[in-house]
Amino acid sequence: MSIYVYALLVPTASPLVLPFGMERNIELVYSSGLGAIVEPEISLEVIQATDERLLQAVLNHDRVIRELFQQTPLLPLRFGRGFTSVEKLLNYLENHQEQYLETLTELADKVEYTLKLTPCDLLNDSDTIDVRGKAYLLAKKQRYQTQQAFQAQQCEQWELLNELILKAYTNVICETRQSDVRQIHFLAQRNDSTLSTQQFSLWQVQCSHWQLALSEPLPPYH
Repeated sequence: MSIYVYALLVPTASPLVLPFGMERNIELVYSSGLGAIVEPEISLEVIQATDERLLQAVLNHDRVIRELFQQTPLLPLRFGRGFTSVEKLLNYLENHQEQYLETLTELADKVEYTLKLTPCDLLNDSDTIDVRGKAYLLAKKQRYQTQQAFQAQQCEQWELLNELILKAYTNVICETRQSDVRQIHFLAQRNDSTLSTQQFSLWQVQCSHWQLALSEPLPPYH
């Protein structure tokens, strides 16, 4: 059995509402100026024994972190982080306290966003071209050129959005692993209400060849 750790935080004077974890109520463990959100007596082997159990455990891990992040800044840990005893956890916190407190200070007023971009399709009217012979071939050629220009503009808009976000925000990660969907992860001020309204609307106008979707505010390094 392990002491399962969800996240780290700076101790707060205000009491936290601790949610239910995977199997029982979670707890707080403190080591000087650093705290850990934990759930005792968790078997990492059991929660990963089947795909169904693993999926449920991952969802619970995410839920606990999100619920607590609504109450206080925190630093999420990766799924599956456990210690064999409270003593080993406390030793770990003490040995890495300076590093984690520095990170938590930097992230105190930050949230993470994911901006998802799905490419728009150019309306295909090739089947409706009501001409024959040379006129048909010319129309097909024009259609191809229009498609090429549309895709080039998509690339330009993607590069422009990258530049805009890199200039305005920190810890930016641009993902292009999927051909049909691209994502940009970045950190922003926690109280920046204009991002999800004015800024997002401006991005959508500037990237008219993409469909944009902005996530809800998430814990940093979510």
